[in-house]
Amino acid sequence: MHLPVFRSAAVAVVLVLAALAALAQPTGTRGAPAQTVGVSGNFSLIMMVHTLASIPEYNVAATKPWDGANQPGETFTYRSIPCTGNAPVNNISSDLPSYNTRVARSRAPSSLRAHPYEFNVVRRTIRTRLKPLRRNAKPRFRIQRFWELSGRITLTVCKLGPGPTANPDPIPDPAKPKIFVSFRARYSRSTAEAVRWTGTFTLTGGTERYADLKGSGSIAGYFFCFAAEGCAAKGSYQDGQFVMHGTYTDPTPQLS
Repeated sequence: MHLPVFRSAAVAVVLVLAALAALAQPTGTRGAPAQTVGVSGNFSLIMMVHTLASIPEYNVAATKPWDGANQPGETFTYRSIPCTGNAPVNNISSDLPSYNTRVARSRAPSSLRAHPYEFNVVRRTIRTRLKPLRRNAKPRFRIQRFWELSGRITLTVCKLGPGPTANPDPIPDPAKPKIFVSFRARYSRSTAEAVRWTGTFTLTGGTERYADLKGSGSIAGYFFCFAAEGCAAKGSYQDGQFVMHGTYTDPTPQLS
């Protein structure tokens, strides 16, 4: 005579389990495929850039070296050698393109090129309000004026691993994925042979996999000349090297 009681208890257990299973799925996603969660992390990068006079053996687009002077209105352009070139530094440039090797079949470091690295020399003014000396005193300000580099870098992702690409390369450098960078940096001319600079950068997206990439951090580098006669004889800085350290995030990563 107690069978109905047991049957009722069994039905109640089944209903509770079904309710818990329904709650385990977010509203609006029942039966939908799993979504890839965004990625983020830290990265470092090292890069060398040149002017055409420094690498005449490579067919690169036009460049314009900087002589270290305060020249507003001018755009100065440097480039890395092509992805097929055996560039010892740029062939092991960064762990950013692979998202710290999260991308399938990637290795660190990745091979990168700067196509191009370009900047303008601009004068900045910073106006800082100072603490008043006494109550109801007129506002006091400190004015700082300085020159800095305001630049843009287009990073070409040669491959998600170290080394140059095949030569001939079936995918030309202009068609490869890109990462866009903007930066601002103060500079100091030590001697006629070098200008050093340091500042901050922002990752502003890119193409293909990197369309939604964002990030920021510190950037620093220097200009110099590989030429035996030196920069003083050349009248400008023919080559450069810089490093970047920062963080990144991509809400829509393509990891396959």
